[in-house]
Amino acid sequence: MGTALGLIAEAIWLTLVLTLVSGVIGVVLGAPLVLLAQSRLRVLRLIYATFVHVVRGVPALVWLFIIFFGMAELKVVIPALPAAIVALGVISTASMAEIYRGGLQAIRFGQYEAAWSLSLSRVSVAKDVILPQLFRVVSPTVATYFVGLIKDSALASIIGVGEITYVTSQQVELHGNGLVLYVFAGALYLALSIPLGVLSRTIHTRLTRRYAVV
Repeated sequence: MGTALGLIAEAIWLTLVLTLVSGVIGVVLGAPLVLLAQSRLRVLRLIYATFVHVVRGVPALVWLFIIFFGMAELKVVIPALPAAIVALGVISTASMAEIYRGGLQAIRFGQYEAAWSLSLSRVSVAKDVILPQLFRVVSPTVATYFVGLIKDSALASIIGVGEITYVTSQQVELHGNGLVLYVFAGALYLALSIPLGVLSRTIHTRLTRRYAVV
């Protein structure tokens, strides 16, 4: 039993890698993607809407199968871990873009007008006025999404990625004691999720004190 618990605990690192890499992909690529939604060109807004609806409308497990099994039929073999990162990264990109879009809509237009009246450059407006308020608005939603991403990482076990759920299933097959081992796995997911929620509340509180607009 002790050996099984130890192996499951060691799988945390792969769960973290899968979550953080795919999450960072979304955070980075979601930013330029949301610019399409803000464009004056209808075709760019249509591209954005189509991408977001298609990506978010298809279950994550299906995307995982498309990238891992489907691409293999096209002679493009992607190993399990990179396939899982790509699948979750694409979904993360669409989700983060929507989070950014909602955050931008929550910022009052008067903030832009006030910045323009001070003759600030576009870079200064973005860096000193809009981004701090955007981070404050979206930080709770981003944290909630990352908590969900931690749980979604368990889907990667279907294609053999050795994260927490996959290793737990292996150990249950070898040793039994499914109740104990799966409860332990659940506790590990909680151990990853709870600090993220606390960190989010701390960041949100500090940003609110500094940048909130009454």
